Amino acid sequence: MNATTQKGFTLIELMIVIAIIGILAAIALPAYQDYTARAQASEGFKATSGLQSDIGIFVADQNRYPQAADVDGEDLLEGKYFAAGGVEITGGDAAAIVEPTTPSVIQVTFDAGANNGETLTLTPTATATGQISEWTCAGTIDGSRLPASCQ
Repeated sequence: MNATTQKGFTLIELMIVIAIIGILAAIALPAYQDYTARAQASEGFKATSGLQSDIGIFVADQNRYPQAADVDGEDLLEGKYFAAGGVEITGGDAAAIVEPTTPSVIQVTFDAGANNGETLTLTPTATATGQISEWTCAGTIDGSRLPASCQ
């Protein structure tokens, strides 16, 4: 009897392996892109943490939300995914206000990366005692890309 031994893989076996790799790549690529977009969006939240603290201190001290002129440095902030001048503070109370009414909103406009052209808006919520209890995230950025601390 002549027995032949198989050496190597058949064409169909190789095609099955390539198909499995293709399916795994099709699943993994969108998940990776979403992960990087979320990481890029969190830069806007973390880069403005100093402004968030400044606004919180101002509210606790003055018992009103600050206007852009009351807080220094937002135009100097620069990140990898947003340029200098990409951070803006809007809103705020006038100096005559004695209780916080109009929140000082921080808006970050991204000009690079997966969130190019999108904005991240951070809005504070003050308690009756003049403390900021939380920051609410919104904007034109996709909700699934918001940092975990905002969701």
